[in-house]
Formats: sequence, structure tokens, C-alpha cells
Amino acid sequence: LNEQENAPSDLVVGEGPTCGLIPIGHRCEFVHTTGLKWDLDGCALEFGGMVSTSNRAMREVITVQASHPLVFTAEMTSGNVTR
Repeated sequence: LNEQENAPSDLVVGEGPTCGLIPIGHRCEFVHTTGLKWDLDGCALEFGGMVSTSNRAMREVITVQASHPLVFTAEMTSGNVTR
């Protein structure tokens, strides 16, 4: 939207259920998660190996413990609210 436009009052934007964990810079030796459809339990993530790009949030709170930095991705959703 430009400065002259207003967002419709019934437009909702939020995070959808699809999410992922992507290692940055180098291999992440271990990742533990809770709250995902496919929780990770100590596996390694790296490009050329396993990268979690299509998981699903199953709870309101997701926890992630990792040995190295990761990027957490989330699907952006939008739609009109039916009243």
C-alpha cells in the first residue's frame, strides 16, 4: 500500500502453519524442536544434507534449541475476516 491507500479493516495478516529451519553459514550440528508436526530430535541440518523447509506448526508456541544459528521461516497468510 502506498501512503494514500488504507488497508481494508477486515484484512488479517499472520503466520501460517508452514515453517522451516535453515542453517546459516555452516552445518548446524544438532537441532531439537517442540511444537512442530515433525519435531527434530538432535539431527544435523546443512545444505547438501537435511534442511527443514516444509514443517508445520502444531502449537501456538514452538521451541528450538540449536548448536549454531538458524533462520526460522514462516508462511505469511492473509485474508478477509468473515463477520
